[in-house]
Amino acid sequence: MSALKRLAALSCVGLIATTTACGSSKSTGPVSGVPSVIIKVGSANPYSTLDPAQAYDVGAWAVFYNVYQSLLSYPAGANQPAPDAAQSCAFSDSVTYKCTLRPNLKFSNGDPLDAAAVKFSIDRVQKINDPNGAVSILSTIKSVDTSGSNQVVFHLTGPDATLPDKLTSGVASIVDPKVFSATKEEATDFTGVVGSGRYKIDSVSFTGSGASKTPSEVKLSLNPNYEGNPQYGGAASTARNSGIDLKYYASQADAKAALDSKAVDVVFQDLNASDIVTMQQDQQLGTGLQVSSGAGGTVRVMSLNTVSGPLSNVAVRRAIAALIDRNAIADTDFQHTVSPAYTVVPSSITNAASSFANLYGRNPESASKVRTELENAGVSLPVKFTLSYGKGDSAKEKEVAMIKQQLEQSGLFQVTLKGYPSYTAMQTAVLKTHNFDAFMVAWSADYQDIDDFINPLVGPDNALYNGWRGTDAQSVASLITTGLTFQDRETAASTYKKIQNFVAKDVPVIPIWENNQFAAAQSDVTGVPLTLDSSGIVRWWMIGMTSS
Repeated sequence: MSALKRLAALSCVGLIATTTACGSSKSTGPVSGVPSVIIKVGSANPYSTLDPAQAYDVGAWAVFYNVYQSLLSYPAGANQPAPDAAQSCAFSDSVTYKCTLRPNLKFSNGDPLDAAAVKFSIDRVQKINDPNGAVSILSTIKSVDTSGSNQVVFHLTGPDATLPDKLTSGVASIVDPKVFSATKEEATDFTGVVGSGRYKIDSVSFTGSGASKTPSEVKLSLNPNYEGNPQYGGAASTARNSGIDLKYYASQADAKAALDSKAVDVVFQDLNASDIVTMQQDQQLGTGLQVSSGAGGTVRVMSLNTVSGPLSNVAVRRAIAALIDRNAIADTDFQHTVSPAYTVVPSSITNAASSFANLYGRNPESASKVRTELENAGVSLPVKFTLSYGKGDSAKEKEVAMIKQQLEQSGLFQVTLKGYPSYTAMQTAVLKTHNFDAFMVAWSADYQDIDDFINPLVGPDNALYNGWRGTDAQSVASLITTGLTFQDRETAASTYKKIQNFVAKDVPVIPIWENNQFAAAQSDVTGVPLTLDSSGIVRWWMIGMTSS
C-alpha cells in the first residue's frame, strides 16, 4: 500500500514564484443563480498530479473531490455514503454490487457520462497499477460489467462491505474516456482535465522545471453540466460561489501570512497549532480571523519493530504504552488542538473502542509498577532504543522530545531521537530495510470505515513495517476478513472491538493522538464549518461571502 497520502505529510513543498500557466479551457462565466464571487483558498499541500490513477496525496484528492464525481460520496456531516453520480447502489449478494446512474449525466465538456465511462475509470486504475497510487483500495474488485448505458455491476473477489465507502475515494473518480488513456498515466503537469464534478479547471500555473516543477496556483469555475443527487446538495445552481482560486504556499507559516495580508480568504488544515490557538483567542475577543473546527480523520501512532531489537519483547512494548502521557502531549505540545488517542481508530469512526485506555488507563502508570513488570519478564534495564520521526513540524518535534522525556524520567528507558527531512527519507533510510526500533507517523482515512484504519495499520500486509506476526496477529487477520462480511457496519462492533483489544494486548503500534480539523477564514466568509468533518472532503462549493 502506498504511503504518500495516508501516511500524512511530514514536510511541505511548493513555492509561489515566477510561473508559467497552461489550461484546459477558458471560463464560461458564472452559472445562472450563483453569486459572482471567487473564493481564494490557501494551501501548503500542492497536488502531485491530476490523474486519479497516479495520485495518492492530500493535495490531489482535495482537487479531485471538487473536479471529479464518484458514484457515491459523503454528504456534509454524514458518515455513510450517499449516491452522487449514481441514482442508487446496492449489494445483490455478498460479492456483487450494482449501481444505477442518474440519467443524462455529462462531463464538463459535454461528453456523456455513462456506465461505460465508470467501467473505463475503474479498469484504467487497475490496468495502470501504479505502485505509488491508490490502486490497493480497489483490490477487492475482480471485474466491472455494464448493463445498458446506466447500470454498473461490480464483481468482488470476496465479501467486502466497505466497497460503497471505497467508491467515494479519490481513486474512484470518474474520468472522460475520450480524454484519458486507458493504459497510460498522464504527465504530472497535465492540466487538460475533464470531469463531471462541481468545478472545472480553467488554468494551472507552475513554478520550477523538470522534477522540481510544482503547481503554484489553480483557477476553477463552476461546471454548468454538473448534476448530483439532491441528497448531496443539488445541482451547481446551489453553489455559494462561482469559482475557486487555489494558491499554494511553501509552509504553514506562509499560508497564515497570506491570510493575514488577505491574499487568501480561507486556509484549511495547513495551520500551525500555535497560530490556531492565537487566532482562537483573537476571535473570542471579537477581532481577527474566524476559526472553525470539526472532527478529524487522522490518528498519530508509534510503530514498533516486533521482529528484532529491544522492542521485539512484548513486555517492553507494553511498558512504553503504559508510560506515555497522551494528555500532556495533547495539552502542552499541541495546545489542545489534538485529542489523546486510545486506539488506532479515530473516535469519530463507527466501532472505535478505547482499548488502550481499558488495558493501561487514561493516565500513565507508575514507574515502580512498570519496573516490576519488566523485571518479572526478565528485561535488562534500562532499555535502549531509537525513535525515528519526520522533521518539518515544530509540534511533532516537541512531541518526540516529550515522549523521550516521559520514558527516561521513569528510569526504565534511554531513547535516542533520529530525525529525517521527510517520511519518504525515513522510509528509504530505515523502514524498508527494517533497520529501526520505532517510528512516528500519522495515518489519515481514505474513507469513513473502520477497516481503513484496522487493515492498513495492523492487518497482515500493514503499511507500518512492524512485522507483526504470531497468534494475536493471526487472530486479527481472521477477524478482519470476518468484519468485511457485515454490510450493516454497526453489527460488526464486537468483531472490531476484539481486533482493537488484541492490538492493545500485543502492542505492534501505540496510538498517541487523533486530530481535530481547523480552518481559518476572513470575517466575511461563510459556510466553512460545512466542509469540516471526518470524511476529509473539502467542499469548496459550500463557501460563500456575506457580501454575496
